[in-house]
Amino acid sequence: MRAASRTLMPSAIAHWLGVRAIAIAPEQVAVREGLRAGVAVGTVMLVALYLHMPLMAWSAFAAFWTCLVDPGGLLRSRLETMLKFAALGTVISGSVSAAAGFGMLPAFVALGVSVLGCALLRLRGATATQIGVLAAIVAVVAVCYPFPPEVAVRLSGLFALGAIWATLICVLAWPVDPYMPLRLACSAVLREEERMMRRLLDYMKPGAPDMEQESASIGAFRREIRSRIERTRGRIEILSADAISSRTRATLLPAIEACDRIFIALIAFEHAVLSGETSHAARRTVRVVTTTLHRMAREAQRPEPRPERLHRQQRLLARIAEQDADLFGKGAHVCAQAVQELITAWQTLSPPHAQPTGQTVSGRPRPAAVPRAQGLRHAARLCVSVLVAYAISLKLDLPYAYWAMMAVVVVTQPSVTTTLPRTIERVIGSIAGGLLAAVMGVLLPVWSILLLIFPLAAATIALRSVNYTLCVMFMTQLFVLVTDLVSPGLGWDVALARAINNIIGSLVGLAGCFLLWPERRGAPLAAQVADAFRANIRYAALATGPEILSWHQIESARRKAGTTSTVAEIQCQTARLEGLRRSDQIGKAREILFLLRKLAGAASVWWMEKTPEPTQAVRQRADLYSRLAERFDPTEQTSSGPAPLTDATLDDLLTLLRKLDLAELDDEHIKAVSQGHPL
Repeated sequence: MRAASRTLMPSAIAHWLGVRAIAIAPEQVAVREGLRAGVAVGTVMLVALYLHMPLMAWSAFAAFWTCLVDPGGLLRSRLETMLKFAALGTVISGSVSAAAGFGMLPAFVALGVSVLGCALLRLRGATATQIGVLAAIVAVVAVCYPFPPEVAVRLSGLFALGAIWATLICVLAWPVDPYMPLRLACSAVLREEERMMRRLLDYMKPGAPDMEQESASIGAFRREIRSRIERTRGRIEILSADAISSRTRATLLPAIEACDRIFIALIAFEHAVLSGETSHAARRTVRVVTTTLHRMAREAQRPEPRPERLHRQQRLLARIAEQDADLFGKGAHVCAQAVQELITAWQTLSPPHAQPTGQTVSGRPRPAAVPRAQGLRHAARLCVSVLVAYAISLKLDLPYAYWAMMAVVVVTQPSVTTTLPRTIERVIGSIAGGLLAAVMGVLLPVWSILLLIFPLAAATIALRSVNYTLCVMFMTQLFVLVTDLVSPGLGWDVALARAINNIIGSLVGLAGCFLLWPERRGAPLAAQVADAFRANIRYAALATGPEILSWHQIESARRKAGTTSTVAEIQCQTARLEGLRRSDQIGKAREILFLLRKLAGAASVWWMEKTPEPTQAVRQRADLYSRLAERFDPTEQTSSGPAPLTDATLDDLLTLLRKLDLAELDDEHIKAVSQGHPL
């Protein structure tokens, strides 16, 4: 299924979505986790229909939510997480349902207290956040089931039954490699670099389209790869020193470091092709690097990688480096060194320690929690937004009002920049899933709908780490069809209510983020572009400097140039999503960031081509970038010195970068700026 997902989701589509801030990771399809969820939910629904107990749908929902809260990883942490959710959900479902049975005021109080308490769990880390989000969903569903205390107790018992059943299924059925998602993430970065090289080969063919016309796509490739490298490195570095985790860390960390090191050569290759280099030797080097990345990706996802499978590719790269003295030969040398270091690291791995399956030891660091002030603000905002959605649903007499409140819970994030894309994805997924479920509910008989419960539950869990829109689409179909099974004859009404309520809830959550205690916005777009400008100029200065720097000496500057450019590009995409405001400024920022990506590629070329005795032109370029780096270094700017970069300087930055891109090093404007004169 993973291979099929990569085939059915071409990289072009994935990157088209990535340019629009919609993340998709086809390699993260969780097949076994999906099968477990399908069994857990499907068996409960069979029992509910056999016993003619509509209220037992709560057991099905509890089983599904328990599968959803399963964090993966080692057995101890998984079991602890699922049991905590089962206990919290059991208490919340019964108490909120009983409070709602006493009247509207107790319902509002119980709902508000439950949602506020669940939201505060965000202060305790990522796992607690997941428990809190799903427990809050339990609260918003329970408030729409007002029952007397004795029935509410039975409701909580059904919830506990479904949660415990799902926990047993998840623990006992289909054991999975706890570190497979991390291996797949590492392999996916290498595959992205492979796709980058394959696309470069297409541009090196006769009659290929002009790369200048693909500026947004080029930037998206580099931004996505840089972001994935940093995210994956961070996930690997927090692994603990226990027997299993330490070996996984020792396997994957050299792989991601080799990936990062090769990336600098790929950027240099791309810059050379952008400048018109399409020779036979260049194409041969790119093909060898592409094959090398493919084999590295295949080995990185194995629990026990085989370093001997990389020997031939390393020798080919080393031979190219010996034969060719041009840029592509030097890039092959960088890649050969990176592959050799990876081979050495994998060969020196100690034999795996014997340890019982599913056992873990202490010492794993707790994931970082959000800052306390941000967590408190988010909890208060979420509580008020849920209560507003509840009031709106009561005022409008909406059927299935809990869907509106569920949308508020899952859409509302601590930051507006993450809430807005989540809102868009939630609405699209709900509408698409609702329409599909409506068609199935009207046209299909009951027995076929029952058969669909298993694949829909499996698909929802399997795709939860792949793409949020796909997850919501299958989840919507699952919830609508389960509701239709326990309340037959509703048909289109259920799907329509789901879509309308999700839209209302998503808009309420988005409005809450903007209006209720909005967080302090980050640096404006122009300031982030200025930071990226400084970092890339600093990288160019080091790359062209008189000293021949090693990889480790220049790595920090290169990473900062890439990450600051990525941050600015994400802010640029966010500004576009917020309504295309400041379109003129956004257009200038996008061109500046593209030129900075080109400058970073050129700097990589200059670093690899550096010789002990530089020519006069090389010395002139090094002197220029050194003066520019000093000119725009914020630590060098005093109250009497040049003014820092502000919104008003985007035009000047664009003019300066255009001249630098054309290599007009003798331009009087560039000389004046480098000597400290105003832009």
